[in-house]
Amino acid sequence: MIGNPMKTAAVAAMGLVLLVGQGCSMKWLQSDGETGAGTAQKGGSSGALSGFSQNPAEERLGKGGEIASLASSGGLTARQRAEITREEKAAIEAGLQDVFFGYDQWTLSDTGMEALNHDAQWLKDHPGAVMKVEGHADERGTADYNVVLGDKRAKAARSYLVESGVSPKQLAIVSYGKARPFCSEPSESCYQQNRRGHVLLNMKK
Repeated sequence: MIGNPMKTAAVAAMGLVLLVGQGCSMKWLQSDGETGAGTAQKGGSSGALSGFSQNPAEERLGKGGEIASLASSGGLTARQRAEITREEKAAIEAGLQDVFFGYDQWTLSDTGMEALNHDAQWLKDHPGAVMKVEGHADERGTADYNVVLGDKRAKAARSYLVESGVSPKQLAIVSYGKARPFCSEPSESCYQQNRRGHVLLNMKK
């Protein structure tokens, strides 16, 4: 018996929508979770980004505005946004400092190490606190490239803090690449603001 072709087409279309929706949700969870930086390729801090051009400017620029819009609106629930705001406020009140990086770099500068020395001392004085380091990048380069770059920046900060005596249990990292810019103007001053390891603080109860 042959079914109604219109009904069959509708069922097929619904199935496709569900598959696409699930794919998007999984991708977002992988990029937004604690292990979201797992998309990054492994390699030494002084090596090139495996599988990517060494110069992000050589790659086709992605549509960072659309990604940022997803991250700031549809990609986060109201509860998640409130949690991030609370953790940012806690970091500010504790006097913790972000770490900034050079163009296409994930090595720590002297200024960056000074900021992390300050953060490390505070964390050692507060063993019940957990600090998350978010890896961020400017808009140049593809989204995938910048997720890898952000991951390397967050890992560089975490490694330095561990070497400074901070317990690994007090540290978490995630990479957002260029998806959550702090400044949206296409200028070097804005790019510098976006090339950072942004710190959030969660005080255990």
